[in-house]
Amino acid sequence: MPADAGARAKAERWMDWATGTIAAPFRDLFWNLVRLAPEQRDAKAMEAGLARVADLLAILDAELARQPYLTGETFGIGDIPLGPVIYAWFALPIERPARPHVEAWYHRLAERPAYRKTVMLPLS
Repeated sequence: MPADAGARAKAERWMDWATGTIAAPFRDLFWNLVRLAPEQRDAKAMEAGLARVADLLAILDAELARQPYLTGETFGIGDIPLGPVIYAWFALPIERPARPHVEAWYHRLAERPAYRKTVMLPLS
């Protein structure tokens, strides 16, 4: 956690965004694609989740265009809650819009041994 109050607030903003903004639409997409049998899937919820997550990732992409990590120049606590979401986003069998800065951030996360060990696990 950053010692500086401004940096801490920025990190907390991204942690809140992960749980309060992107989590629900991502859950609708993920749950339908990975956890439910095909006959149980809600196609409308899955499509809405995909569209909403794609839109939200445009916000993330714009932030990451300015800096390599959500908390600034170095990996920080603000990056942690979105890390698993981004792994699953890139692992899902979906068509996704180009978000080059999100993709570059994901590759930076994937270089971290702890991320590979604890996050990059098979989805099923």
